[in-house]
Amino acid sequence: MKLSHTPAVKSLDRGLDILEYVAGCSEPPSFSQLLGNLSIPRSSLFHLLTNLLSRKFLERDPKTERYRLGAEVIEIARKVQRPSLRDRVTPLLHQLSLEVSETCGFYVQVGDAVEVLASAISTQALSYTMKVGMNAPLYAVSAGKIVLSELGSEDLSQYLARVTFVPVTPHTVRSKSRLKKEIQKVKATGFAYSREEFTLGITAIATAVRAESKFHGAINLAVPTARFTPSRDAGFREALRRAAQIIAKEISREL
Repeated sequence: MKLSHTPAVKSLDRGLDILEYVAGCSEPPSFSQLLGNLSIPRSSLFHLLTNLLSRKFLERDPKTERYRLGAEVIEIARKVQRPSLRDRVTPLLHQLSLEVSETCGFYVQVGDAVEVLASAISTQALSYTMKVGMNAPLYAVSAGKIVLSELGSEDLSQYLARVTFVPVTPHTVRSKSRLKKEIQKVKATGFAYSREEFTLGITAIATAVRAESKFHGAINLAVPTARFTPSRDAGFREALRRAAQIIAKEISREL
């Protein structure tokens, strides 16, 4: 049985030929150079160049009328080369983890849950392992409560109307009234807690990361409850506040 090849889209091929040719020229080519070297009919070349110019894949010098690659090509290349948010945040989390000697993570909202986008695990013998990709309900973890505190009143009301509390541990929030009170505390202080509500033996604290007045996620510390003393609580808050500012600056660089 002979396999048939998918037919090429001639106009797309020709458009790509133009971009490759312009990119490979040491000097911006003219219309005549493109016409002579690409074997594209004059009328087709004219329309293709018009389209590429309108989409900003090409630019034409108004004085010389020669062509060069446009801003859109440069933007695509920048997006391809740009490190992911996880790659940019992870080194900053390692710095935070070393500073406080505890596990930390950066969470983003996924529906009615939060997901660990990046983490740094404490080197202490007794520590919490926070796996990238792990999900948890908003009401059960400190980062989730931060997300809830960032919701507008209508979105929060809709969430509370549909949520069903599943007791992950005996300490998990089970009432809307209690959750509302906690959200108000988060709004007042800027910090949220999960006191063995998702994992027995672990107390977590989180704060928001905002860049350019936009909420991007939450960072938290997950600490064995035996080490989460009142005196360390104040230090955790300050460390999280500084880390949130540093991460926000990193995010702002790419906005």
